[in-house]
Amino acid sequence: MSKASYWKQPFVWEEPRPPIQVPERLAYKAVPTLEDGVFISLVAQVIEQSLDASDPKKVSEYGTAQAAEKFIAEAKDGFAYQDDWWKVGINSVGAIVGFVLPVIYEGYSKDGLEEATIYYIGVLPQYRRQGFAIDLLLTGTKTLQEVGVWRVFCDTDVNNAPMISTFEKVGYRRYSDPYERSL
Repeated sequence: MSKASYWKQPFVWEEPRPPIQVPERLAYKAVPTLEDGVFISLVAQVIEQSLDASDPKKVSEYGTAQAAEKFIAEAKDGFAYQDDWWKVGINSVGAIVGFVLPVIYEGYSKDGLEEATIYYIGVLPQYRRQGFAIDLLLTGTKTLQEVGVWRVFCDTDVNNAPMISTFEKVGYRRYSDPYERSL
């Protein structure tokens, strides 16, 4: 590729599978129930220190807050979701530790079931390396399982070892070799 690029590792979760059991250490709240500005702030905190090469690029181009707003707005492009699918995870002391944003690909159904992805999953920097990404990914995948999907197709930067490990621990499998993507 002539433009700047990076490599993504694809993962897939294929149905049918047994219903997902989500650990109960986090409570969940739908994103639309948050006060104005809270979700933008959460996304900004995550993308500012993300291991996905595209996030720091967006931050350098637009600034943190505008990159977060743009990122959220882009979820409408080619995806469908219901507002209550997007959730924040809240720990036992009432602090938001992260969020998960499951979506359906528009126009990719098969045998009456949808194809989906986790548009984004983020753990706030101060709560990383505590296993919360696993809880959040299980929650997002369970939401999609309940919607009725034939497959959840996701990817992550090949340098994001924590997310690669999370996908594998939850039961996603590597779909193919990494592929190159424009920044």
